[in-house]
Amino acid sequence: MRASLAVLVILQLGSGPGWGAEPRSGAIGTIVTNGAFRLNQATVINNATLFEGATIETGAVVSRVTFSSGTRLLMGTESKGRVFGDHLVLDRGQSWIDKADGFRVEARGLTILPETGASTGRVLLAGTARVEVAALTGSLRVLNSRGLTVANVAAGTALALEPQPVMGPSRLTGRLMNRGGHYLLKDETTRVTVEVTGPQLKGNTGRRVEVTGVTDAAATPVSDATQVIRVARVMQAPDGTAPGGAGGGTAPAGSGGTGGGAAGGTAGGGTGGAASGSAVSVTLIAIIGGVAAAAVVGGLAATGGLGGGAAAPVSR
Repeated sequence: MRASLAVLVILQLGSGPGWGAEPRSGAIGTIVTNGAFRLNQATVINNATLFEGATIETGAVVSRVTFSSGTRLLMGTESKGRVFGDHLVLDRGQSWIDKADGFRVEARGLTILPETGASTGRVLLAGTARVEVAALTGSLRVLNSRGLTVANVAAGTALALEPQPVMGPSRLTGRLMNRGGHYLLKDETTRVTVEVTGPQLKGNTGRRVEVTGVTDAAATPVSDATQVIRVARVMQAPDGTAPGGAGGGTAPAGSGGTGGGAAGGTAGGGTGGAASGSAVSVTLIAIIGGVAAAAVVGGLAATGGLGGGAAAPVSR
């Protein structure tokens, strides 16, 4: 997370000319950079005023965006996005967000929401389908295209998330708990709590299990759960072992099962979709709400697919 922490320092210090400049009436914010960038397909030098729906394309240097609301963004090098008063649509590259209460980032069908105004995080588009999310301070919540929570990213952690093209069962791993006759499981990868139903649950209460099942869209989950999953299979997952037993884990991201990503990211900006060389964890691959998720080892990292290996298709 060192590169991300370095960017956090930049955000907090707010260095550089015009970082805190007040936008003109009717504008949503300002953008400042030490060089050229493109705004609505026109080349601009150093700074500009932003209006609703403006398209920003950065080049070799990072651009700083300040919104009227107080939210601040860093757009990484070789990045592209459309800015609105309350959200960013990230089309390429990466962005850091700070003081983002009430602000969201949309990327590849996912929505990233800061839990509090103190939340600071990073969103990076890797490969052709992956969205990598890191929380530096506070926490971030990730929703799928239907508004269902598919991940809670805690401070100091990062997840690689990949919407899946094929619908199918969800797969979660955690300790099964019985609360008032309802079975709950908090997934260890996504930190999302779901209610599970099925005949195989009673004998596994209190155990660490891997469950596979389908979301029941008509059922209302109990408090603290995001959805109800009708379980088709329950497997015990002893502490310290990968779910699914030996050989059951998904291969590392990338072709040929290699964990390293493409060379690339640099502190203070990085490249627009290349990676820093860290790897996606192969221990736990969760699939929930149509999205595959894996922990990122060493911060935002490797490109490649999460859907290969033993990963099951995702839920409806």
